[in-house]
Amino acid sequence: MVSGKGGVGKTTLSCGFARQLARQHPDETVLLLSTDPAHSLGDVLQIPVDNTPAALRDLPNLQMRALDAAALLEQFRADYGTVLELLVERGSFVEGDDLSPVWDMGWPGLDELMALLEIQRILRDREADRVVVDMAPSGHTLSLFALMDFLDTLLAALGQFQQKHRTLTETLTGRYTPDEADQFIADMRRDLEQGRSLIQDHHRAACWVVGIPEPMSLAESDRFIIALGRLGVPLGGLAINRVMQESGQIFPSHRQMLAEFEAIAQGQPVLWVPVQPSEPVGAAALDTLMPQVKPLDLAIVGASTADVSPPGTSWTTPIPPGIEDLVAAGRRLIVVGGKGGVGKTTVAAALSWGLAELHPDVDLRVMSIDPAHSLGDVLL
Repeated sequence: MVSGKGGVGKTTLSCGFARQLARQHPDETVLLLSTDPAHSLGDVLQIPVDNTPAALRDLPNLQMRALDAAALLEQFRADYGTVLELLVERGSFVEGDDLSPVWDMGWPGLDELMALLEIQRILRDREADRVVVDMAPSGHTLSLFALMDFLDTLLAALGQFQQKHRTLTETLTGRYTPDEADQFIADMRRDLEQGRSLIQDHHRAACWVVGIPEPMSLAESDRFIIALGRLGVPLGGLAINRVMQESGQIFPSHRQMLAEFEAIAQGQPVLWVPVQPSEPVGAAALDTLMPQVKPLDLAIVGASTADVSPPGTSWTTPIPPGIEDLVAAGRRLIVVGGKGGVGKTTVAAALSWGLAELHPDVDLRVMSIDPAHSLGDVLL
């Protein structure tokens, strides 16, 4: 599993790592799977990728797939909709037909729930020997892992519904024969337990955290690693992307950041990846990138005399805003969005700060809806 802050290169390294695994193990099937609803697998691999597993031409033992939550929900409904409606009928006053609109609602967390159930199915059916999961950004990844506990609670509730039916049947007829509802609950509990056992197995699974040598990435990675520990998900290590060098020597500021990443790695490996002259997309670029991924050894890695952020840099002359006064223009809601890692939080914080200075008498609020937000980091 590969996750981390948005925009740090998770998909790039997932693709490169999957290609490397497929080449190292030609007799095994490797599945590269994305759980990100806004995935970039196709962009990085330069080929179409959808919900149907497809093999690479140059590596036929490597399959790619991007999960489609809507399609998975339809399949789940087709497979289990009838028995779920039966369970709800048995445990409440709701008719099964009354649940039909519920299936069509875009429930929060649906992407994560369908991804978790599908990963469990893939592992159960042994569709691949090795699975590389290109996860959504860290907040959504934690939500996916936390859904294991939610499913425990849901199955317990459904079990109580079924127990009510079982008790009533035994009281009225003197006997009870297990049916499809009992089988559904038993199968789901088995799959959930097996999936949890694998995800938490230090010998068979690991979550690698990708970062870049910047303070906001360090702060979010630290929180993410701590959260993984609470959930019992083993940390495989850290991969720090876009490290800048000059004449083979790492810039001092990036060397310092690497040392700080090493300090939060809990004794696990830290890899570093030099910044590339151009975006590594396509098979050739990925295969060129992976040999450059190296274990971190600060005793060996030297420091350049150049730097990307010379000490003493200060912002003494503020740059005037380049956009209209949004408050004076009557805007009551400003939404900032975009791809992970492009600076959404920085832009939102800068807009809020600037407007607050322009309008000290106006009550302005900046809010984040990201489960792994960085507002506190950027405003520190």
